[in-house]
Amino acid sequence: MFEYLQGDEGYVLLGRMEGNVPGYLSYSADEGEVVCVFRGAAEAEEFYMHWRARIPGEGWGAVRPSTEDLIRVLENFDLVSVSPKPNPGVTEYLYTVEDFVRTLREPR
Repeated sequence: MFEYLQGDEGYVLLGRMEGNVPGYLSYSADEGEVVCVFRGAAEAEEFYMHWRARIPGEGWGAVRPSTEDLIRVLENFDLVSVSPKPNPGVTEYLYTVEDFVRTLREPR
């Protein structure tokens, strides 16, 4: 399911089509809607394999959008979880969308 990704540039989302609208792995927290962003396909696959029984729906796959497309997706959320760990109880760091987008726009 994750084999079609090539290269190491950019972040990876777990996504699927919900009718004609793309959906991305996210969850609700007290602070707002959180989208999960991964540093690579291997991390996304590990997370999905661990939680697949609890992730609703079919057709999930890794998506590596361009930076501009990723920014457009992030505008629909409040917070970003970068490379969430599949193990429950592990400390998770959440970033505001604004802070995360600012880092994406910084020259490398």
